Amino acid sequence: MSKPIAASPLRLTAPPAVYRQRRARLAAQLTRPLVLFAGHAPARNLPSNAHPFRAGSSYLYFGGPPLENAALFIEPGSDGDAGCTLVRPTWGVEDAIWVGDPLPDEVLVEAAGLERGRLIAPDQLPWLLTGHDAAYLAPPAPETLALAARLELAPASPDERAAIVNLRLVKDEHELAAMRRAAEVTVAAHRAALAAAVPGRREADVAAAFHAVLVAHECQPSFTPIISIRGEIFHGVGHSNLLTEGALLLIDGGAEEPGGYAGDCTRTVPVGGHWSPIQRHLYDTVRRANEAATAAAVPGARWRHVHELAARVICEGLIAAELLRGDPAELAARNAHALFFPHGLGHLIGLDVHDMRDFGDVAGYPPGRSRPTEFGTKFLRFDRDLEPGLTATVEPGIYFNPAIWSCDELVQPLADVVDRRRVDALLRDRFGGIRIEHTICVRAAGGPEILTAGLPTDADQLTMLLGNT
Repeated sequence: MSKPIAASPLRLTAPPAVYRQRRARLAAQLTRPLVLFAGHAPARNLPSNAHPFRAGSSYLYFGGPPLENAALFIEPGSDGDAGCTLVRPTWGVEDAIWVGDPLPDEVLVEAAGLERGRLIAPDQLPWLLTGHDAAYLAPPAPETLALAARLELAPASPDERAAIVNLRLVKDEHELAAMRRAAEVTVAAHRAALAAAVPGRREADVAAAFHAVLVAHECQPSFTPIISIRGEIFHGVGHSNLLTEGALLLIDGGAEEPGGYAGDCTRTVPVGGHWSPIQRHLYDTVRRANEAATAAAVPGARWRHVHELAARVICEGLIAAELLRGDPAELAARNAHALFFPHGLGHLIGLDVHDMRDFGDVAGYPPGRSRPTEFGTKFLRFDRDLEPGLTATVEPGIYFNPAIWSCDELVQPLADVVDRRRVDALLRDRFGGIRIEHTICVRAAGGPEILTAGLPTDADQLTMLLGNT
């Protein structure tokens, strides 16, 4: 393991007893030891420079302190304390000179809920593994993966990954408190970004305002924010465009609070604050789809059905705009909405903004269900039956993406229901895209909690948050 990075003041999300309980629940399902690696900070250039570090999410979930190159060793049948060992980096004099003093061992073991004797240095890990057929789980950090290979550890099996998914899927009160904090900062960052969105400024000015709020709250971005007048490009992360009067500005971003939990929210506004008739109609369509899907996110509902409900509402609005023709349900069944709304309705969210996507589709699709392959539903990131405590995003949209409309394979099968003349006019005008996104938590009764409700979705209320020229 490489040179340690000094830890900031230790702020774990849950009390020690909760971490012991989580580890015990995992250990009860293990048949061999499991090593959860924290990972390391990838170097952009000189490795000895300080680089941002974020510990692996499963390591954090089970009580690992946010230390670079650390690991948790969990034995089968452990009670969450005995049988669990923290491997933490060691500090030398030069480390202390360059990066500061480490957190005391007693602070680490107390916060993680471990016995004092269950703390070892990295060079003791091979000894700990002696005689064990152990598995590992690690973030995609090359140095960490190379270490796992040297130690001859096997990747966690599908059953071991599923055990972790089932524990992390439903959020407890401590996790929800952290997610509410992340959502609060996310909303504040969006408000600051909207206030900076003035004609003649650049997307970069809006991004600067967004990031400033995160820094002031000691948060990181939960992902690279998308702040663009090219909202039809889903992951466009450049900020070089000038904000022109009337262009639709899409702001998709979130805060990651110090414990690692993510916020995520999207709003779309016309630069200058004045909606054109078609912008307002399609915005209100997306809002209705968001509201309908949010209301339908109740225990027992299947997420794919919630997505299909949003698709039908989108089709209704597109018919009213004379962009599609036909029956909304029939159009949605043919995936006609996917020409305008090609992505899934939302994704799981928690310690990762796309929670547990590092497990592939194990988190999003339970046994017996698999990801569709057709355009329009192949990007549905999960399809579970909802249950209380599950957290997800609801983010329908309408986009005019030239790449879609230049692909005959996608467009020709639906040519009979599309008014191509009207579509082409909006493409020429560079309409862009509209998305409205909330983070929600499914509740047992009363509908879901909207964690990002502090940011309005009403078109008029939203434009009132824009800055003055």
